[in-house]
Parts: sequence; C-alpha cells; structure tokens
Amino acid sequence: MRGLFITAMPDCLLYDSWTRPDEHWVSEEAASYFGDLIRANREGLRALKAWSAEMQVTIESANLLLVIRELRADFVVTMAFDRAAPLGMVRLHTKRILDRLDAMLPKLDVQERPRGVRIVEFLQKYAPDSHAALQRVALRTGIELDVLKRPETLDAASIELVEDAVKDILGLDKLSI
Repeated sequence: MRGLFITAMPDCLLYDSWTRPDEHWVSEEAASYFGDLIRANREGLRALKAWSAEMQVTIESANLLLVIRELRADFVVTMAFDRAAPLGMVRLHTKRILDRLDAMLPKLDVQERPRGVRIVEFLQKYAPDSHAALQRVALRTGIELDVLKRPETLDAASIELVEDAVKDILGLDKLSI
C-alpha cells in the first residue's frame, strides 16, 4: 500500500490520511477529488437506474491502482496500491481495512449548510478563474459582490439566480452539491 485517504462527506474534506514517507502527494487535494468522484459516480449510476449502496471505484494507471469506496454516508476511503499488486490481494486487503475503519471511525453528525454557501464553494472550487468567479456571478445576476461574499444571507430567489449563473459559468446542466 502506498497511501490511504479518508474523506469526510458530504463536504469532501480530508479527515485523515497516511502515505509512505517517499510519496509527495497533497492529501487535502486528493481527498476532495476522491469524494467528488464518488458523488459523481453515484449520480451517474442513479441516472442509469443502477444505483447501489455497495459502490466501489477502481482506477488503474501506469504505476498506481486506486480503490475508492464509500464507507457509510459519512466517509469515502481511498487506498493507493502499487500497480504491480495482484488485484485479488488488493481486494482482500481493501476488505480488511474497510472492516477495521468502519469499526474505528466515528459517526459524523452532518449538518446541512445553506444551499447558497454550497453553491458558492462549488464555484470557487471548480471555476477555471476562481479569483474572478464571484465577480462574474455578480455581473450575471445583478447581485452585489458584497452580498455574494456572504451566501448564507441569500434568499430563495437569489439562490436560484446564483445557481443558474454558476451552472452557466461552469457549463453544467446540474450542480452535484
């Protein structure tokens, strides 16, 4: 095993990680993408009417084998293995680790944050020009920049305008938040 990342859901924040000393990965960045990957995969399976609670994503690259698995609704666990590791051993090791982590990790009390806050955070995370993203939303919606910087204060109509602007800026039909 080369690394283990535990992502707290639904915010895709790093909860904990372990990597070999010779690895130079940025755990916080990796963890957020792994959580987003599981979320997007879940939405894709739902669209295909093939949703499953036992979802696992395996990614094989030239030198790395990633196994990403949702552990309850609270966590996503990602394990990084050497690509040369036999897949059967990886699956066995993955099952053992997941069983131990399921017993060790706490149950998180997830508090739903305001939709406006989640939309603005999503924009800032994925906009190609995150430094100017809120200004673009302000121009498209007519909502003052100072108000957009405090998205928890937005009313329902403003949230809808902001969401439409963010979808347009990012070129998405739907936000997975």
